[in-house]
Amino acid sequence: MRLLTISFNPHEKKYLAIAASIREAILSGQLKPQDRLPASRDLANQLNVNRHTIMAACDELVAQGYLESLPRIGYQVVSVLPVEGCDLNESTETQQFNLAHLFKSPKTSLSTSDFNVRFNFAGGLPDITQFSMKVFKSHLNTALKQLDLGSLHYQGTLGNAKLREQIKKYLIRARGLSSGEILITNGSQEALFIVAQAVLQGGDNVAVEQLSYPPACAALSSNGANLITIEQDEFGIKPDNLKRVLAQSKIKLLYLTPLHQYPTTVTLSPQRRSQIYQLAQLHDFLILEDDYDHEFHYRCSPLVPMAANDPDGRVIYISTFSKIMFAGARLGYVSAHPQVIEYLANSKKIINHKTECVLQQAVANWMSEGDFERHLRKMTQLYLARRDHLVQLLAEYKQAGFPINYAIPDGGMAIWLGCKRDLTGFTALAQSQGIFVQCQQDFNDDYIDFDHQGYQYVRLGFASMNDEMRREALSALMALLFPAITR
Repeated sequence: MRLLTISFNPHEKKYLAIAASIREAILSGQLKPQDRLPASRDLANQLNVNRHTIMAACDELVAQGYLESLPRIGYQVVSVLPVEGCDLNESTETQQFNLAHLFKSPKTSLSTSDFNVRFNFAGGLPDITQFSMKVFKSHLNTALKQLDLGSLHYQGTLGNAKLREQIKKYLIRARGLSSGEILITNGSQEALFIVAQAVLQGGDNVAVEQLSYPPACAALSSNGANLITIEQDEFGIKPDNLKRVLAQSKIKLLYLTPLHQYPTTVTLSPQRRSQIYQLAQLHDFLILEDDYDHEFHYRCSPLVPMAANDPDGRVIYISTFSKIMFAGARLGYVSAHPQVIEYLANSKKIINHKTECVLQQAVANWMSEGDFERHLRKMTQLYLARRDHLVQLLAEYKQAGFPINYAIPDGGMAIWLGCKRDLTGFTALAQSQGIFVQCQQDFNDDYIDFDHQGYQYVRLGFASMNDEMRREALSALMALLFPAITR
């Protein structure tokens, strides 16, 4: 081993500097595997340091895996060196390629709202400025006082008992859903994944609406499902097309958003719901009903969920508090037959065998004290006014000659706007101009044909913007959609 020459930094411990120098000699090949180091006394004399400093440096390299200490022999280089990090001169592309082949990716790519854009037309964004944090903080404070030590341990996979009871009462009162057990989840996305994990095996077929919710498709396909799209029209999914698919393929699960279809916002009629359920009985498949924004329905009382008319217990019903509160709450739930919930709870334990406790207790208090439904009434009226304002603005553009088409949705937080132009690549173009909006291609890569009237569609969320911002945002969007038209 060549003589070590080290200029000690007064701010660095000497033994660490010595260890770094020896490590460099090993990595450069000056010291080979199983080479013995000089005696610690000789190294100490060479570097003019205390022998214990040399021993501390060598012990550091033993801990790092470069040296080993042998009785009556001393220190020597290990036979197999520890793995070093990637060469910094190696291209990032090569590093990513080397890692990428080890991972699987969902078959469905996810388009995520960019909250740094100037105008955000995301269809599921509530107006969080209208959420009464002061009121909810009082329930959080109460929850902290109420929690017992037992609730903080690893138990309670189903979720907070009081919250589950409050949700049951609310579902009976507001949605006509009186049967089933409740499982609390970390948002509806976890609920989707848990159902997919519990129900599906590799190669199972899952039917989805022709235009569907991308995160749900990702959760289903990532658990091995083959997704089969079912045709839809202005009234929702077509039972006749589902029947033809079932004649050729065995379906394990059907994923539906029947109240406010995602993304088109249409409501599936009672007749079609009945036909679909009869097909489920005949062909023995489950129905996964995603009722993500049931509360915000304006024209009349919303149809009760399909799960409310489920004699076989084959409908798995999921919903979320994200549209009512805020996405960061990460609070969703599943309602299903008790035996189904037992299967789902067992799957949930694999992901997370303890549910959050403080927030759940606070939401339970929020519901039991009546503040939950007071907030719902307030937001329903606000979103109705905002829907009507967007409809008014669109009517003005249409009257001015813009080639657009739309139906006024009965509920929800978005409008499905038809534009007589090809929208391929428009999502990325809009985002480059500071506008987040999703086009029909974002909900099914294969579904890019114009309809029979030459329209393609964008989904315009209206809930999160005030009237002034909405007017400005729509003006910017229309200028980008139809640059040749001036008002």
